Amino acid sequence: MAPGNILPDEDDALHWVRTMNVYAKENGVTWEPNEENDKKLEATIRKEIGNPYKAHYFREPKHYVNILDEFVRTGQVPDHAAPWDDDYLEKYLREVMGDPFVAYSVLSNEIKSRVFYDNMLAFIKQIVTREDFRKTCAQGQTQKMRQAMQWSERKRRTGWNRLLSEISEEYEEFGFDERYYRDKFEGEGELADEDTWKSMIEDWSKAFDRKQQQLRQRDIDEIKDNNSNILKRNIEDIPEYLQKKGVEKEMFYQVWGLMGGQWNSLIFDQHLRIAKLQKQYPQLEQIANKMGRLADDEATQRMPVAIGGNMKMEHAAKSDILGVTLSQDIHSMLPLELAQCSDEALYDVFLYKYATNSLQTFQHKSELLKPSRNVAPRPARLQGPMIVCVDRSGSMAGLPERLVNSLIMRLLLLAERQKRDLYLISFSVNATPIEVRNNRTAVLDFFRQESAGDTNATKMLQQVFTLLAEGRYVSADVLWCTDFRIPLSSAAQRKELLNYRRQGTRLYGLKIGKAFDLGWAEYFDEIVEVTI
Repeated sequence: MAPGNILPDEDDALHWVRTMNVYAKENGVTWEPNEENDKKLEATIRKEIGNPYKAHYFREPKHYVNILDEFVRTGQVPDHAAPWDDDYLEKYLREVMGDPFVAYSVLSNEIKSRVFYDNMLAFIKQIVTREDFRKTCAQGQTQKMRQAMQWSERKRRTGWNRLLSEISEEYEEFGFDERYYRDKFEGEGELADEDTWKSMIEDWSKAFDRKQQQLRQRDIDEIKDNNSNILKRNIEDIPEYLQKKGVEKEMFYQVWGLMGGQWNSLIFDQHLRIAKLQKQYPQLEQIANKMGRLADDEATQRMPVAIGGNMKMEHAAKSDILGVTLSQDIHSMLPLELAQCSDEALYDVFLYKYATNSLQTFQHKSELLKPSRNVAPRPARLQGPMIVCVDRSGSMAGLPERLVNSLIMRLLLLAERQKRDLYLISFSVNATPIEVRNNRTAVLDFFRQESAGDTNATKMLQQVFTLLAEGRYVSADVLWCTDFRIPLSSAAQRKELLNYRRQGTRLYGLKIGKAFDLGWAEYFDEIVEVTI
């Protein structure tokens, strides 16, 4: 059985396996329940010493985001998976979502809904960031607990007094009874009593947890009232401001996406002026539409595609062993896994491994990978990520730089809606790549970069090729934003560029200003020119 009622929405077996694996990973120890020398460690964890779920009451950020998603979609507070007793973050989210004003705003107005969503995302990020910092700081204490549990009787006799004083100094107000254990250890032979020593560390761990709970509650209390006030004010003020200024909804989404859920009218206006350049220069919209074009726009190009692959298992020959792999094949299990299956205490672990295809099994030559028969019509060209290369040389300073930033704002919104990755590569003499779709701070830093120096495409192309070599960047749309005053790179690089184009990568260019053609045009699908 799993220790405690920590994950009420998961079965005990799954929870126990996850608990052990997370504990081992976070604390740098090896967990093999079948080994004799780990029984002491297992017993310790079973008594919730250093249990990562007991030490950290917040769930993964995705859990809270899913709650927000459901609320924004339905206007109803999700009633499944009630929060843990000590999950103060989820309790606060549910408190906010239970406010009739918030619920009505989310359902009645698209902009208000987006303001609510991004504001709460910023709040969650703030709390999670604090929790991550606290976890880092707490590692020293959990390490001490783990080490103290392994102390020999000799070390206990020389070190118990100082250890007890240290624990009491920090955790007495959280329920640790120093006097009880001091009386115990001063008695004859008590230091050799394993149960008493374990009990002390258990109480130490519980006091540590109570302190962490108090700190979490304090963090939430410190910022939730301010957040609630800001949220309601933004929900009321932002739509009114947009109406007064005549800001279109699409423009709002582009600018608001850069603000991290924090409203500031001055900063908003600064970004808005850049976004409005799209109206003055329709070429920006033209190139954005090309980058955002869905595969096979008219749905005229369709082709049958075999999806995935299956393993044909031929077990007639058992002498063709190639090695060990992870699978669900119970006929090829290693003796270790078979032992777990037959052990009543470890049977749940075995079931979890089987369900997750993680049984250690022999790999045979007779395992043949063949195309799946799951054949279906798919677009002739799949939609990949966007890689935007931005020239930051001195010739791009001023208006060209602002035009590029305006285009990037539009592409960010496009990437968000199409759920595509977006990479920015800033280049002049050097090239600096950043992944930005879910990192608005990086985007703002990118916008603050000043254009200076000469232009060289060599390092930029190296970064592009590195990304394209990754499987997830197949069929990417690559865009160069530059004045094209760039000397041709090496013949080898240009050949590789053509190879990627033949494999499905599309290469577009946004040419800003007049410049002599240095020979790049033949390597691009299309170059859109902006005259300034």
